[in-house]
Amino acid sequence: MLTAAVMIFLLILSVYDLREKALPVRILLIGAALIVPVSLWENEPAQVIAGCVPGVLLLAVSLALPHCLGAGDGLVVMTVGAAWGLFACLSWLFMGFLLAAVVSLWKMLVQKESGKEQIALLPFLFIAAIGEFLL
Repeated sequence: MLTAAVMIFLLILSVYDLREKALPVRILLIGAALIVPVSLWENEPAQVIAGCVPGVLLLAVSLALPHCLGAGDGLVVMTVGAAWGLFACLSWLFMGFLLAAVVSLWKMLVQKESGKEQIALLPFLFIAAIGEFLL
C-alpha cells in the first residue's frame, strides 16, 4: 500500500512538474500527510527520520540556490525518503539525477540548446522509482 501511494504521489507531481515547472503545495502536503504516518506505522522512527535526510539537504540547497532547485523537490524527497528509508532513497536519487544529467547533456550536445533552460526533475525521479521497483 505504501509503495502504491508513493508511486501515485510521484506520478501526479511529475505531471504537474512537466506542465507548470512548479509543484502545488496542496498536493505536497496531502501526499506527505498520507505517506508519512503510514511509514511511521510500518517502519522504525529512526529509519523514517534517516530517510528524510537527503530531502532536508536538497531543501537546504534549494533555499541557498533557488534558481537551481525548487523547494518542492526537497519536500518530495523528504516524503519519499520517509517511506523508503535512507539507502533506497539515495539509490533512487542517484538514478533520477543520472537520468536528468543524461537528458540535459543530450539537449546541450545534440540539440544544441544553451543549457540555461530548466528541466522538470520529478519525471526523472518517477522513472527512477519505476526502475527501482523493477530491479
